[in-house]
Amino acid sequence: MDFFEHQEQARRKTGVLIFYFVLAVLGIIAATYALATGILLFVDDRGGAGVDAFWRPEVLAWTGLGTAGIVFLASAFKTAQLSGGGAVIARELGGREIDLNTTDFHERRLLNVVEEMAIASGVPVPTVYVMDAESSINAFAAGKTTSDAVIGVTRGCMTLLTRDELQGVIAHEFSHILNGDMRLNIRLIGLLFGILFLALMGELVLRFGVRGGFNSGRKEGAGIALVMLVAGLGLLAIGYLGNFFGNLIKASVSRQREFLADASAVQFTRNPDGLGGALMKIGGLKSGSKVTAPMAKDASHLFFGSAFSSSLFATHPPLDVRISRLLPHWKGEFSRSELPVITKRTDKDTSHLSAAPHSSHPGISQISDDSKTIALSESEAVESMRSVHPEQVALGQQIHEALPQEWIGACHSHDGARAMIFALLLGQDETLRNAELEILQKSCSEEIYDAVCNLFCEVGQLHSSIKFSLIDLAIPTLRRLSRNEYETFRALTDQVIASDQQVDLFEFALLKVVKRNLDVYFNESPPPRIRYRKFNDLTEETGILLSTLAALSHPGNESAMASAFDRGSSSITSSCGLAIAFQPAEKCGLEQIERALEKFNFAIPTMKRELLIAASRSVLADEMVSSNEAELIRAIADAIGCPIPPFVRTAPLLPVAA
Repeated sequence: MDFFEHQEQARRKTGVLIFYFVLAVLGIIAATYALATGILLFVDDRGGAGVDAFWRPEVLAWTGLGTAGIVFLASAFKTAQLSGGGAVIARELGGREIDLNTTDFHERRLLNVVEEMAIASGVPVPTVYVMDAESSINAFAAGKTTSDAVIGVTRGCMTLLTRDELQGVIAHEFSHILNGDMRLNIRLIGLLFGILFLALMGELVLRFGVRGGFNSGRKEGAGIALVMLVAGLGLLAIGYLGNFFGNLIKASVSRQREFLADASAVQFTRNPDGLGGALMKIGGLKSGSKVTAPMAKDASHLFFGSAFSSSLFATHPPLDVRISRLLPHWKGEFSRSELPVITKRTDKDTSHLSAAPHSSHPGISQISDDSKTIALSESEAVESMRSVHPEQVALGQQIHEALPQEWIGACHSHDGARAMIFALLLGQDETLRNAELEILQKSCSEEIYDAVCNLFCEVGQLHSSIKFSLIDLAIPTLRRLSRNEYETFRALTDQVIASDQQVDLFEFALLKVVKRNLDVYFNESPPPRIRYRKFNDLTEETGILLSTLAALSHPGNESAMASAFDRGSSSITSSCGLAIAFQPAEKCGLEQIERALEKFNFAIPTMKRELLIAASRSVLADEMVSSNEAELIRAIADAIGCPIPPFVRTAPLLPVAA
């Protein structure tokens, strides 16, 4: 499975979805025209039953424009309503945001599983919601991008599943996040609302018609009421026609994606029993995967399991088919489940993670040498970017368990999350760092400043995988800042970075990651529209990024630098036949790098994949990768809108303490 390829497929499916939508609107226009013509024949006194009686161009024009206008306006309204991202959908489905500092056993376990999967995937931790009113087993992922993604689960999903089963369900939802399905799903909700809106109008007209019929004693009033009844019934029937088209579109878009997400979840976890067990429990539970929230009908294609009874155009494959694909030897028996009563517990023993000096965590301290290099094959590095592998999931869990509790606590608090980002942004040079700390001391509270000083001593020399994990854990908390707090935080990060009159490339890249994810959330920015489809449009930008990586990997060694650049650029040449020229240092300043990253953010996913493959081959020209190199490539990937999993998935990043 290749994330980039599936993201490209999801992007192309948007065009197919719009095509289906236009066909549905044309069908509805035809039905509306037939209804309007029938009503006119009923009230028209010109009589006749010839072709002229049924062919009325002016009626077709008005009904066509009116119907299309209503459908498109309703769709635009719903799409605008959902512009807030996944959180809007989660709340409309009755979701309650889980407190990051919860002590409830099931909520803590759910948050841990989501955080581990986010670390393994290389994306910010999604905000997690639980639908308390739903006793069934179901879940969903929603959002426009990874920056505003949320994961929601029903109460039954959170409490009835084992940890392995819950991990399988969460891995299924992360597949939708990483494959780019969420944006398509939100568009689908908006477009289908416009189609179904006519049914709502039909109900309204029918209600007035019934009231008019009972309240009017005159012949004329009764006639008008009759026309309204006919019109209401007709619009209601057209609404059901729209519902038919809507289900057809959902089924055509969703079914195969559910099979893909199931397969991806098993690929991530290498545990088909976990996901298969969750599906079996759905089959053995009285409420199954049914969701009672009114919004669930519109969002049925988002869910892990079918939110409604199976039908001809079901959005999900049958349970037995999904289970049989995962567990070929399954005998057709479902697991029975009941909602348990749980006393207070913790998901795991965290006593060993209590506040203590950094050196007491050997799993972390042994990888603190930021200059450490690791031997890595080119094929392994490239493969690690295309998908999440079991080793990366295990690494995510291992990192999460090894993180000191005070670091996790910092990432889960408003002041602590800001302090963590500032600590990661501080320069390594003592003189430059003192200038940055002086800015923070003047602008921050005493608590935040002290936390920055303490955290820097512990996190300043961490390996890239740990740094990115801490950023991914902090971003959900930073989303909870008020807009004024975020603007202040954003301005202060710029001020800290600029205080030494020079910007380290890593500081720049790290800041780019934080801002990109938070700006999308706070500004409710839509995903970037595709502008570039061929490397011919971004030849110079490609050269700038590859030249910068080559120079950073081999400073002062022109021969090694040229060899690294040639290794990376040849990857682009072989894939698209385009020669990439090496760019001198004066053309690789931070402004040019930022401009290049911004342009690649508007490129198709497969172009981004080729760029990252070329970057990986460049830094691996010596068959070694340092933490700085891995860090920078992941920052570049995030900056262009396609975060990748930990770059070195099989290296022993977290040695087990003796």
